[in-house]
This record gives sequence, C-alpha cells and structure tokens, in this order.
Amino acid sequence: MNILYFTKSKKYTCKALEYMLKKHTVVGVVCKTRQIMLGTEMEKICKENGIEVFDNKELYRRIEENSMPDIDLAISNTFGRLIKPSFIDYVNGNCINLHGAILPDYKGLFTYNHGLMNEEKQWGVTAHYVNEKFDEGEIIDIRKFSMDSKTISVQRLEEETQKKAYELTIDLLERWSTEGRLPSYPQPLGGKYYSKEDFETAKKILSTDSSDEVIKKIHAFWCPPYEGAYIEIDGVHFQLLSPEGNFDDK
Repeated sequence: MNILYFTKSKKYTCKALEYMLKKHTVVGVVCKTRQIMLGTEMEKICKENGIEVFDNKELYRRIEENSMPDIDLAISNTFGRLIKPSFIDYVNGNCINLHGAILPDYKGLFTYNHGLMNEEKQWGVTAHYVNEKFDEGEIIDIRKFSMDSKTISVQRLEEETQKKAYELTIDLLERWSTEGRLPSYPQPLGGKYYSKEDFETAKKILSTDSSDEVIKKIHAFWCPPYEGAYIEIDGVHFQLLSPEGNFDDK
C-alpha cells in the first residue's frame, strides 16, 4: 500500500513512520516547511530510506503538474495546516487525520491547553477523514483515556495523546490493508473550534481573576520554551510561575 505521511518530527510520529516502512511503501513525507525538518530524527529516517520530503508548496505544485506518485492512503498527524481540496480529490478522499483531542468537543489549535483549563477528566485522539474544513470530517474512531487535569502537564498530556495516536495509526493501517476504505459517521453537532486568538486570550491573567484561576492558567499554559500565562503591563508581557516553580509531572 502506497502511503503519503503529513507530519512533523515527534517521538511517536517517527515510530509510526518506521512501522509504515516495515509494512508498506511510503511515497513521501509532507511537512509545513523544509526548515522544521532539518536535523530531526524524521529527516534522518527519510534519508536512510530514500523517502522524498515535500514541503506544502511543493506538494500542490506536483499535484498541478500531475507528477505525484500513486497514493492509496494519506495519513496526517501534527501537520498543522489545512489540507486543500485539490489533494483530497487527488486521493479520492482517502486522507485520514489523527486529531489530538476528542471530536467534536475540541476542534482547532492548542486543544491540550484548553482541555486543562476546562478541567476535563478524559482525553483522547480522533481519527477522521479530512474534508475542506479543519477537524470537521467524518469520524472513523476515537481512543480515550482518563486524566487528572489538575496534575498532568501539557507535555505529558501531549505524550499520552501521541502514544494513543500511534497505536490508532497502526490499527487503521492494518484494517485498511484488509478491509479497504473504513466506515465513518458524521460528527455530532456541538463542540468548539479553538483559534490562536482564543489561546492568546485565555492565557492572559486579568485583574479580576481569582488566585485559583491564576494558578489554573499557569498550569494549563506552562509549556517551555513557549510563553505561558502572563500579565501585561505597558504592553510588556511578564510570564508567571506557580508557587511550586513549574508543573513537571511528579
């Protein structure tokens, strides 16, 4: 089976690629830009196995030129860009995204942070077909797990989610190989799309926030090296730490 993989270099996305190479033919890896792949484990795996790496612009140029190889299935995980209709049509809709949250509740960006802010008791990863909108395609499968939103860090939540995504990826590939296109169902109504603007607004400390709310914001947005919860004075951001210093898992 010929697979195209939309991704970035992460521990479990690299493991998924290595699995694909053992069982299938990987015709290419697509990343947002070539720069984010430089010096990574993913780049090393691609070089060692002769896998062509496309950036986003190169992919659509090749589609326009009709110079892409045959693709049976495209898999997307941590890609971070909208996959355009021209590609979806090229693969006859056989494009699956592994979304790091439970759909339809958490669509969009920075879902880990918002899940912690909302004190969710369970989390998960959703496999869905890609359509012309972010995270709105029909659902194939959801894998859930319990969590304590007051103690788990953003980094640990991402790790646990990506582990589930890896396991689900293997299962989907095995099923697709034997069953062909997998059944799906429309997403239920509801949920929320979280934008970058929502993220920036949510992590700002307000003068009206209680001490509990401040600590919750610090916890939910603590993810070095990125800016966490902050106060703003004269246009300058001052990042805050908790009384304990940080939120690494104990």
